[in-house]
Amino acid sequence: MNKILEVQNISKIYHTPNGEIKAIDLCNLELHEGEFVSIVGPSGCGKSTLLSILSGLEKPSSGSFLLKENCTIGYMLQTDALFPWLTIFENAILGLKINKKDSLENKEYVKKLLETYGLKDFVDKYPNELSGGMKQRVALIRTLALKPDILLLDEPFSALDYQSRLAVSDDVYRILKAEKKSAIMVTHDLSEAISMSQRVYVFSKRPCSVKKVYDISLSNQSNPIENRKAKEFASYYDLIWKDLDVNV
Repeated sequence: MNKILEVQNISKIYHTPNGEIKAIDLCNLELHEGEFVSIVGPSGCGKSTLLSILSGLEKPSSGSFLLKENCTIGYMLQTDALFPWLTIFENAILGLKINKKDSLENKEYVKKLLETYGLKDFVDKYPNELSGGMKQRVALIRTLALKPDILLLDEPFSALDYQSRLAVSDDVYRILKAEKKSAIMVTHDLSEAISMSQRVYVFSKRPCSVKKVYDISLSNQSNPIENRKAKEFASYYDLIWKDLDVNV
């Protein structure tokens, strides 16, 4: 597979009145075209900070990342962040409007996405009329509207109950594979990471660096729900759990 993103020795230091806080220390990571990669690690270790750097919201203190030529990035936050006074369609095209790309062609593309992924009958509804899972689908489509090559997903299912979380993880996985997107997901849920990813990066406690990388190979690999039933799943879970710097 062709490499689409490479993180090279990125470090991040925050300067506070009480001194320096190092959030990331010499982090290295890579992503290939069409690949789904997850990052797991202790709370507050710097996982989301790395996504903020990759999305351009923050600058690294040192190090850099390389993108394939003409490659673009979309960032999906933890909450759906839909505006309650806008219809589902208006929310879905918001990124296009902000970036002055709301051409008829692009709006038709968004309509097609909404129809393809089960939201055809809700385009004129408002967010309070949708379930939590449906709102996350709208948020994903809003991110896809700008046709990014890479999606950064920051705890995208954390606000959902367990059953919705399983269903929406399946939805998101299916949509990203159908649209041939590459993705990096930050999650605290090891089952989620193993069932959705080709590779899992385990980060150390803060300042985070890559502690270990697992190439995930499951028999009869299909969708995230079915992948949890694979015979190798429990072994990966135990190994990654032991690598986490978690104090219970």
